[in-house]
Amino acid sequence: MRTKKRPALSPSRILGVNESKSFTLIEILIMIAVMVVLAAILVIVVNPSKIAEKSRDSSRLSDLAAISTAVDLYLADNRDLNSLIAGTVYESTAGTHKIDGTGWIPLNLTTITSGTPISTLPVDPKNNKALGFYYRFGANPTSKTYEVDCALESLDNTAKQSADGGNNNSRYEVGTDLTILP
Repeated sequence: MRTKKRPALSPSRILGVNESKSFTLIEILIMIAVMVVLAAILVIVVNPSKIAEKSRDSSRLSDLAAISTAVDLYLADNRDLNSLIAGTVYESTAGTHKIDGTGWIPLNLTTITSGTPISTLPVDPKNNKALGFYYRFGANPTSKTYEVDCALESLDNTAKQSADGGNNNSRYEVGTDLTILP
């Protein structure tokens, strides 16, 4: 007598689950809805615009430090600031990025004997005077002092503008005399 071979018992057969290997339309729609909700929550929590503001502010702080270092080295070489006009505000929105004295800061930084720490004059990431985001440079040739400043964008950095020791609470200031620029 021949016995009929029974199909093997699988967990899905015991539980009565269909062995289809594809997703139903409802399952796909539910997964898409869950992903959309998670993405919306992520955007709300992370807030990419605040991250971009902080990133631009970080660039601004770094740029001002680089400009300050370059001018300090220039002055340390016993150079003077006589090529600058006292009371003049030099802005990054005007002029070039050159460091040979023809850029927006009219100092020939290529003459620094130890080498210039910057290859071009940096400009604000937005560099838009109408929006208030640009760099400014001013000097007092008589006292060989200078100031560089910028506006910070992120609300998290507004305390830095008023705590920098300068005379302008709406701009972040660095240099050797933080009262030169208005």
